[in-house]
Amino acid sequence: MSIRGKHDPLFITIYSNCACTFRFSLQMYSSGNPTNIANPVKDANVQVDIKTASGRLTLYQTTLCERLQWDKLNADINLDPRGVLDTYNENDIQLICCQADASILWLVPNVVQTRFIQSLDWEMDMDIIFTWVLTRDRPKGKEVVKYERTIDPPYLPKKSDVQKVLNGSMNSFRIYNLYPRYFRVTGSGDIRPLEQEEISVSADLVINRVDNEWWSFHDVNSSNVTGCGRLTGPMAIIISEETPPQGIIGDTLSKFSIWGLYITFVLAVGRFIRLQCSDLRMRIPYENLPSCDRLIALCEDIYAARAEGELGVEEVLYWTLVKIYRSPHMLLEYTKTE
Repeated sequence: MSIRGKHDPLFITIYSNCACTFRFSLQMYSSGNPTNIANPVKDANVQVDIKTASGRLTLYQTTLCERLQWDKLNADINLDPRGVLDTYNENDIQLICCQADASILWLVPNVVQTRFIQSLDWEMDMDIIFTWVLTRDRPKGKEVVKYERTIDPPYLPKKSDVQKVLNGSMNSFRIYNLYPRYFRVTGSGDIRPLEQEEISVSADLVINRVDNEWWSFHDVNSSNVTGCGRLTGPMAIIISEETPPQGIIGDTLSKFSIWGLYITFVLAVGRFIRLQCSDLRMRIPYENLPSCDRLIALCEDIYAARAEGELGVEEVLYWTLVKIYRSPHMLLEYTKTE
């Protein structure tokens, strides 16, 4: 048995398919830099809602939040006494400081407030929902991440206190364990509390009644936390993990992680090559014979006999062709080069 030469048709087909696949893979990889780059938080806002079976009201909301880079903070400020952030890159850590006063006015009509106060008597459940919304540049399709937490019942204020604040007989109520102080935003676009640090934030929600009405958020432990200066509202320490840059590879890694890259390139491209190369021995009688002139002539004779209505001749020629293909020896004889 001779080794296939470089001019063999089957060899040329396989080589061309593999070369095209290889060039395609190189082009895909060249469109993205596998080195991850910083992906800081570009925008942040906070919201506190109260909910009963009768509906949901937004008490406090602010979009006025500053983002301070960790390496730009005053060296005298120690926001990590336990050292849990030492394993992270300083370029990925930010201090988010928000204003205590809401950026929206409390414009709920008195009749709605009255009905909501009554619903607190009728309904057994009252929920308070705290939400962080963070915006980054990447990954595409997951630029905005949300951390939403429903406060556990033991940490909720008394319903009577909430009623008194809404009807004007009190100015504030306290909520405990609103959210963790430390967050980690993953490269794939998920926001999670930092497992090693379980410091939770408690706050007083205060309603201000002057010419207009608005809510304020006052961190109970703000005196123990430095770094935000005059901003005494919601504060969090965010670790935003690095992500791949823009490009096909970067987008694939960002959206689907390394498993998405594996499925896209290894399984898909591998399956394509396998389909091109599978069952080659079954294709040899049709694609890799020395000379098929006699077999082609036999096929043309079958077509001519059918066209002339010589069905008996057609059947004899047809079974002759089948017999040739069923016998490797006869097939080799009929396809020899003269």
